Amino acid sequence: MSSSPQPTTTWPDLPSAHPLLQFHSRLPKVIEESGHPHIWGVTLTTSTPPAFSTLLILQKYLRSVSNDVDKAAENLTKTLKWRKEFGLDQEDNTIEEFGPDFEGLGYVTKLGKNDGKEDIVTWNVYGAVKDLKKPFGDLQRFLRWRIGLMERAISHLHLSTTTRSIPDYGKGDDPHRIDQIHLYGGVSFLRMDPLVKAASKATIEIMQAHYPELLLRKFFVQVPLIMSWMFTAISLFVSAETAKKFQVISYKENLAKELGNAEGIPKDLGGNGPDLATLEKRLESDKA
Repeated sequence: MSSSPQPTTTWPDLPSAHPLLQFHSRLPKVIEESGHPHIWGVTLTTSTPPAFSTLLILQKYLRSVSNDVDKAAENLTKTLKWRKEFGLDQEDNTIEEFGPDFEGLGYVTKLGKNDGKEDIVTWNVYGAVKDLKKPFGDLQRFLRWRIGLMERAISHLHLSTTTRSIPDYGKGDDPHRIDQIHLYGGVSFLRMDPLVKAASKATIEIMQAHYPELLLRKFFVQVPLIMSWMFTAISLFVSAETAKKFQVISYKENLAKELGNAEGIPKDLGGNGPDLATLEKRLESDKA
């Protein structure tokens, strides 16, 4: 696999004892143990001085464990092993096609903000599912689709070429994160189907273990007021830091306001943009 292009900028100066440099010194062992140096479009390198994009990935893992270098190295090793076993980061980057069973279920778009910056968003449209057995009946197939959606979103963060560094833990926000919006219009909340429950549980576990510091905000939209407790319960299965990013919205028209009336929100969700399929095509066109 060819190396990802490296940005020419440099990371802010770091003292020799800085956790990020300590973590980087562990990288040869991490790569050797995992047998896989690729993640999110970045090829991790052990060069000196450290490559900007490599530090970017290491910083995400460090921040996720409050600068615990040992734990960060352990978690990154597990993630790289998992990516290799799962078949991610292959030479052939062709997007796997899942056919009509997943049509309309997920999208990746962007939101334009008043400060000129953009947020990348993944949308899960659960109301689009007519037959639960089709997308959720084969758990591994569903996970390949769901992880593929996440990987597509991450590709729009351009982590291999960005020149925006990530502040140290506790000293500012990570600028390279994604919004997640789950739309539940048309979904019955009287009983969670076992297939959906299993898929949700497995997805949460994978995201927690292998996608640290990538969630900016998570919105649960069109949830009946009486069922809000359900999403409070979901918070018990994630870290306290992640749970803080959750927000339940009962009326879909309120989503645009909660997102700061950003550009790129469909009209039926309170914005002034086209449908999600059109917004996704625009994003892909911009990338090309």
